[in-house]
Amino acid sequence: MKYRSTYFAGILFIFIMIILSAPGRLLAAEAGEGFDLSLFLGQVVNFVLLFGGLAYLLYKPLIKYLQHKSDQVADNLKQSEERRVSSLRRLEESKERLSKLDEEIDKIKKEAEIEATRERERIALEARSEAERLKKLAREEIDSLVKISQRELEVYTLDLSISLAEERIREKLGPELHRRIIHKAIDQLETLDEPTISN
Repeated sequence: MKYRSTYFAGILFIFIMIILSAPGRLLAAEAGEGFDLSLFLGQVVNFVLLFGGLAYLLYKPLIKYLQHKSDQVADNLKQSEERRVSSLRRLEESKERLSKLDEEIDKIKKEAEIEATRERERIALEARSEAERLKKLAREEIDSLVKISQRELEVYTLDLSISLAEERIREKLGPELHRRIIHKAIDQLETLDEPTISN
């Protein structure tokens, strides 16, 4: 009902505007061209019939469209109100959480300190056991190297002693001594052979 009266008020406004433009046409007629009243009335009637017919044909769809838009606006307003209420509730919850935030931060700090202490102790324990393991490996490796070095030193000392003994023997062993040693060895061999021959 409200839309119908608004619509007809709009058509009446357009009709009045057309009528008000008539004096301008009359002045134009006096300036040179003649004003044809029947043509003007025919245009007005055509205009009224055209827009009246359009109004008659489009009235129901236009009303449905406007009603649909009105419902959408009402729904949007309702949803906006619900969102506003929800936002206010979340804001209150956030304020409440913020007031408790200091307590939560202190709690988290204490838990983090406890965890850090435990982790420090665990790392220190692992570091001690790793250090002991590395010391043991180092001792074993050092012992192994010492034994290898002792063996090498013994071999070197033995080789050196043998070479020194050979050198001294060569120095003391002249051709005359050499001949005597050979004769002595032959004599010993002969004495060894004699008892076996007599037997």
